[in-house]
Amino acid sequence: MTIKNLDRQAKNEAEMKENLLKAMNSGDENELAEALTAFAKTVEANILQEARAAVNEDFNDQQVMIKRGLNPLTSEERKYYNEVITSGGFAGSEQLMPATVIDRVFEDLVQDRPLLKAIEFVNVTGVTEWITRGEDVQGAWWGPLTDEIKKELSHTFKKMKTDLYKLSAFIPVSKAMLDLGPQWLDRFVRTVLAESIALALEDAIVNGDGKNKPIGMLKDLAGAVVDGVYPDKDAEVLPDFKPGTLGRMVMAPLTKGGKRSVTNVILVVNPLDYWAKIFELTTVLTQSGTYVYGVLPIPGTIIQSVSVPEGKMVAGLAKDYFMGVGSTRKIEYSDEYRFLEDERVYVTKQYANGRPKDNESFLVFDISTLGETPAP
Repeated sequence: MTIKNLDRQAKNEAEMKENLLKAMNSGDENELAEALTAFAKTVEANILQEARAAVNEDFNDQQVMIKRGLNPLTSEERKYYNEVITSGGFAGSEQLMPATVIDRVFEDLVQDRPLLKAIEFVNVTGVTEWITRGEDVQGAWWGPLTDEIKKELSHTFKKMKTDLYKLSAFIPVSKAMLDLGPQWLDRFVRTVLAESIALALEDAIVNGDGKNKPIGMLKDLAGAVVDGVYPDKDAEVLPDFKPGTLGRMVMAPLTKGGKRSVTNVILVVNPLDYWAKIFELTTVLTQSGTYVYGVLPIPGTIIQSVSVPEGKMVAGLAKDYFMGVGSTRKIEYSDEYRFLEDERVYVTKQYANGRPKDNESFLVFDISTLGETPAP
């Protein structure tokens, strides 16, 4: 494959992902199904092309498998995929997808997505409430445990509902894909699930409106909720990245009035803002003549996310976002969506819900004028 073809392939995949994100936010299930199917077909075409090029390679060699992005399958995984292939698709398989496949999907989806890697995912399948620590946690007491002290202690913890919302992913599988065998089929399934779930989760973590989906970092938990939708927080203008500014406007508020020590702050921005505004402010030339980027005067990490609107930045501690996930591990045939005659479209459902732990967990800034020299 030539460099030109690789560039075209990368551009097509980027466009597919952009269309997929738009479809996820459209609320139109048919549009989402079409976008997911188009994306999956692109993944399938790439895998088929790679499999044909690798026809003479030894796939008993673990290094060869790793190079091709293939996993050595467990006996349960191999049995599952062989049943799918023999049955001509997922509809003929009565088995649940092995839990190890879902585990690897989540490993894959956080690998190249810093925001998802920073967030702690909690398996809450079957759990309806989660106990979290409150913002004004007191120290331990020496002495008798009176009713007043017990009341004080109870105020330092709070319950968080973990009712899960459905996240559907459509997986069209053609006969050509099934013919490649269990390891290639596993790679196809993991790629489609990881990419589609990652897009949806990251978008929900940043700007989910709370209506049948998680509540994002950008949302105001104390704002007026209209028809189940939380409003955006007001964005405070951040003029620069100077130590005093970041210390006063970012770090100090996150201490919650001096009640906790703050380290490992994440600053989440749109990629365009990162390269157009923040990159220059956080890149320094060392005495050795080399550039070092990502330099901040505070203990923080800059994370790029296409889900953050241009001109805004979210700051907070990643641990202050709660994300509970679950899975049915069942892939079912959908009669509603069929776009090509030689394929069947399957639906798998993931379940998740998340929200900031409180309304002060994340700060929202207006960085539209960041770094600009003020008029004299």
